[in-house]
Amino acid sequence: MNYNIKKLINLFYFFTFFVLFSFETTGQNITLFDNSMDLKMDFIMDFKDLQKNTNDTSFIKTILNYSFNDGEMLSIPSKVRARGNFRRKICYFKPMKIKIKKKAAENTIFKGARTLKLVVPCQNESGNNDLVYKELMCYEMFGALSKVHLKTQPVTVTIHETKGKKTIDHEIFGFLIEDDNKLAERHNAKKYPSNRRVSPLSISDSSAVNFAMFEYMIGNTDWSMVYQHNVEMLYLNSAAFAVPYDFDHSGVVNAYYAKPNPMLNIRSVRDRVYRGMCRKDPGIFEKMRQLYLSKIEDIKGVVNKYDSIISEKELTRVNDYLDDFFQILKSEELFKEKIASKCR
Repeated sequence: MNYNIKKLINLFYFFTFFVLFSFETTGQNITLFDNSMDLKMDFIMDFKDLQKNTNDTSFIKTILNYSFNDGEMLSIPSKVRARGNFRRKICYFKPMKIKIKKKAAENTIFKGARTLKLVVPCQNESGNNDLVYKELMCYEMFGALSKVHLKTQPVTVTIHETKGKKTIDHEIFGFLIEDDNKLAERHNAKKYPSNRRVSPLSISDSSAVNFAMFEYMIGNTDWSMVYQHNVEMLYLNSAAFAVPYDFDHSGVVNAYYAKPNPMLNIRSVRDRVYRGMCRKDPGIFEKMRQLYLSKIEDIKGVVNKYDSIISEKELTRVNDYLDDFFQILKSEELFKEKIASKCR
């Protein structure tokens, strides 16, 4: 597809947005993350432009076409850029950040959620959606363990990839993640500046141990609270509060490209290492242990929601991996050996 044809198509979608705009109103009381919805999204995109022309501040203008709950297709002008570091370098489908102007978002499901992260499969291959399903599981499991968590929205994504004069259509599963500013707003919290180191002593004991124990449960070591790597840090109730994200290097997801940090002396991302800091109140470990024991059925319930979506073999593998963690929790001796005594 040449440039002029692509431009005409985008213009068509742009004018369609204004024609259909009146059909979606806030009176429907449907917004992203607040209600369960069947969401579909549709992009026209040149992957070379996405990779080459975007950085943390520059975006590509495009038209986002979307529908929900089997309704008609609507259109909204938006901007996108590739995001992330590792996946951005190695993946065929790039993780994206989407931005929608306030005026365009009015009277749509995007009102109040105008900046979004989109997680999609890494490669264009058979079974490419399974890793995304498992990463979404991780977000939902943390949601069962903490009121302060990032909300997600599953979405079926159709990408019309332009390659010269050709257009290649890809239908993939993905999910949207709310913006960290929205997370802070929901909890009347303030965001830590992203370039600022965080003192471990400033982090709430319960938040710090919950964060580290959750990462241990899913087998993720790719994080740092001090350097704010794969963590949203909020200032809440006179203390820092840590919210995890980005779980593709975890043992639960077990992505084919994930490799453990060589400094940890482990062979696989499925090898668990407790990396949390020791706390002023040592009793917080036992309190958090009891919280997790009380949430076993909730956590298993999250996984089993996917029993008709991912293969039985993969579902069994995830459940067995989590059961190993629960066995550690149930044994006072193993809990002390593997977690409480390993704090740094």
